Formats: sequence, structure tokens, C-alpha cells
Amino acid sequence: MNQIYLRRSILVVFCLPLLTLLTMCNGRFYTAVPPTGQVSPEVMAQLHFVKQALVKGSATEMQSLFPEGYFFNYVLYGLAWVNVGLQSPPESAARQEALAEARWALTHLDEPAGTAVFSPTLDPPYGMFYAGWRNYLLAGILLLQPRSALDPREVAEFEIRSQEIATAVQRSSTPFVPSYPGQAWPVDSFPAILSLRAHTVLLDDRHEPVIQSWLAAARERLDPLTGLTPHRADARTGAPREGARGTSQTMILWFLADIDPAWGHEAYQTFRQQYVVTRWGLPGVLEFPAFQPGIGDVDSGPLLAGVSLSATAVFLGTSRVYGDAELTRAIWQGGEALGWAVQTGDTRRYALGLMPIGDAFVVWSKTAVPWLTEPSPPTYPPIVPWWWRWPLHLLSLGLIVVIGLAVRRLWR
Repeated sequence: MNQIYLRRSILVVFCLPLLTLLTMCNGRFYTAVPPTGQVSPEVMAQLHFVKQALVKGSATEMQSLFPEGYFFNYVLYGLAWVNVGLQSPPESAARQEALAEARWALTHLDEPAGTAVFSPTLDPPYGMFYAGWRNYLLAGILLLQPRSALDPREVAEFEIRSQEIATAVQRSSTPFVPSYPGQAWPVDSFPAILSLRAHTVLLDDRHEPVIQSWLAAARERLDPLTGLTPHRADARTGAPREGARGTSQTMILWFLADIDPAWGHEAYQTFRQQYVVTRWGLPGVLEFPAFQPGIGDVDSGPLLAGVSLSATAVFLGTSRVYGDAELTRAIWQGGEALGWAVQTGDTRRYALGLMPIGDAFVVWSKTAVPWLTEPSPPTYPPIVPWWWRWPLHLLSLGLIVVIGLAVRRLWR
């Protein structure tokens, strides 16, 4: 008799949580998705978790796993707060909190841990990755302030940093200025150019000739196979050395929406056709185009049937910026269903909070909003089938039936 009770107790301990988890996952496929211009309480709770993790040292931990883990952890947190602030009324408490948190993130980029992996001898100082992303965040901080009351110290710093970037672009033989000695990744130049475009909006248009010249040079060096910006380029000439990849292209498209909306929409639709797929009903982003598969690395993370989870997470924000509502909704709801989200108090984490930098990328995407433009999105052709949830619904139903039969047998 004791063995029967023990067996039934084991069934309850293991099967009930599994059934509960399956039910929750399937229910989250129908999570409400806030429209662009609104930030949900769940997203704010995720921001609170990222801050909590940063205070506990998550950026230092991520540095041991990724080349720019420390820097990215802080800069994405700051950029997400800029997004929140831009979607809040100018005089609201939310706008002021966003400004304070973005400034807090910026201060950590200048700490020794923030600059350690970059070379101060490059042009611009510390290379284009560091200079571009940092100036991009600084531009966001200024955009959160009333134009008539910009902080003079931040304006002066923005002027200096923007001039350093513009000068480096003018002196470079390639539009894709190196981020490390002898190494150039085109994606690193896009936030830098976007910060120059923000200079036009905030202060004056002195850098517009540099921007236009850069755009022309960049469009001359596209990946010939996809017609998109290459993932890696020759540091001396800018010629493609590696074709377009999902992890970098999703960011490039995001920035292009504000730098050059016409090119952005053109490239977005090309990327959508070549890289966005469905696997088992779920939408995802390929790291390599289907006609030229490759092997994942530290940038892409592990690939599942060619799909990069990190590229898909960033593309959530990219599709949101381009007004691709149907695709945004499917990626958002798929992530909610399979992301193992846990909410405790006012914090919310995904994948049980094991990889805080992943939460930083996701919350940056979920708060995405254009900074400088309001492009009229075209009507995109359907890419996600109406039945996209059903494969996992049916899989879950099959698991429930199997569990039920096993429980019935063991219980008897």
C-alpha cells in the first residue's frame, strides 16, 4: 500500500506541473501585444529585472561569454529606456525616470570595464563600435529633453563625439570604419551615422554631407548575393568579406528606418523575403539565407534548423519599427509561449533569468520605436500562416494524451 501511495505522489509531483506548464505555454500564444507607442507593465517589469541583474554584476559575467558582453548589457538597457521615454508624455514621471536610467547606463560605458576590449588608438577613439553605440545612446538622452532646455554639458560632449565620428568617416577609405585594428563590421557604423542624423534634428545639419556621402559609399558595397549590407567587410576598402547575416542585418534595418527610410523599406522587404521563415508554425529569422547555409558562431548563438534566436529577438523590434504588425505579433506571442517567462513582484525574466543579456535584447526590441521619423508603413504581404499556432497546440495535445494514458496506467 505504501508503494502505491508513493507512486501516486510521484505522479502528482511530476505530471501536474508539466500539464500546468503546457497549458500556460499554449495560453501565452494569445498574449496581448501593445501597439507601437505603448509600453506594457510586463515590459516595464522586464526592465526592472535587467536593472536588478546589472546591479548584481551581470554585465561583468556576460563579458566572460561575449566579446562586448559588458558594453552591450548597459547600452541596451539605456536604449530601451530611451524608447520608453520617447513613448511617454514630455513632462511625465516616466520620461524623467527614462532620462535618469539612460544617463546611469551611459556612465558605465566609460568605466574601465566598458572600454577594456577596445583600442584607444583607433579613429575614432576606441573604434567605431564603441564610438557609434555610445554616441547613439547619448543622442537618445538628448532627444528625451525639451529642445529649449538641453543639458549644456551633454550637448558639448555630443558635439565633440559627433565630430570625431564625422572626421573618422571622412578620413576612412571605407564607409565601414574599423571597430578593432584591421577588423570592420558594417553594422557598427550604422548607429554612428544615426547619431549624426540625430545631430541634424537636435542641433544643426553640419554633418549632412558626411551622411549622404556615407550612404552612397555603403550602397556601393552591398553583398552581391542578397543585395543587403554584408556582415563583415575589408577594413581598407569596405569590400564584402562575408555576406549578409541575420544577426547584423536585423540591427542595420532598424537603424536604416531613421537614417534613410526609403532604403530601409526596400532592404526590409528584401530581408523579409530571404530570411524570415516559419519552423513548426513559428516565425523566425535565418542567420544565413536558405540558398547559402552556414554554421553558427558567437554572434548568432546556436541555430535551430537555421534559425537564430538572437536575430529573431532583435527582429521583433525591427518589425515593430517598420509597422509590420502581423509579424511583430506572431514573434512576440511565440516568444511569450516558449520563453519560460517568470514574474516575481515587479520583475519579469525569460529563460528563468539565466542569461540577463538576452533579456536586455528582448526588452530593447519590445520597446522599439522610431526615434527621428514616422514612416508610413506599406502593406506587407502575409508571411505567417493563419494556423501558425496549431502545430504546437497539436504537439501539446499529444503530450497531454500520452501523460494521461501513463498516469491512468500507473495509477491503476
